[in-house]
Amino acid sequence: MPEIHVKAVPVNGLFQFVSGELTPEQLRGVLEKMGGDARYFTGHLLAHEVVPLAIVNRFTEYAAEAKKEPVKTFAKRAGRFGAEVGLKSVYRFVLAVLSLEAVLKKAPFVWTRVYDGGSVSVDIMPSRAVFHVRDFPSNIAGCGRITGWFELIAERAGAKEGRMLHSCKAEGAEECRWDFTWR
Repeated sequence: MPEIHVKAVPVNGLFQFVSGELTPEQLRGVLEKMGGDARYFTGHLLAHEVVPLAIVNRFTEYAAEAKKEPVKTFAKRAGRFGAEVGLKSVYRFVLAVLSLEAVLKKAPFVWTRVYDGGSVSVDIMPSRAVFHVRDFPSNIAGCGRITGWFELIAERAGAKEGRMLHSCKAEGAEECRWDFTWR
């Protein structure tokens, strides 16, 4: 599988989240553990820059460890934060005018704005959507961020009593899949 990269904006958002969660000493410790890869985590990457997904996942794991929080929980909160940051842009208006189903159908397009590989497809039924991610390396940190991102976008798009269940290849599932139901 070819190396997957994450675009700069989500990486900058992750750095902003981590900076707000950790003490300055904890953040310094995480960046020291990252070695030369710490250069990606300044919050000032330019929009055209990309970061290898494995490095972003490792940064998330180290930050969760420093916070003494399970990676899955920490990553999910980071994903929600990243989605919130993203919604401060033009996407805020998209959510205001489109139905929940129309927003969910845009997931494959949005995916290409975040990652340079892998793909997402979505099956939409009444009060239910199933997202399938393919050709993408499974990782607890990465999947946690994706889960948080999906959850927040669905909430902002109008889902009531939404519930997101993730089956993860990194935890033994056949595929990475998010099953989302709402009222």
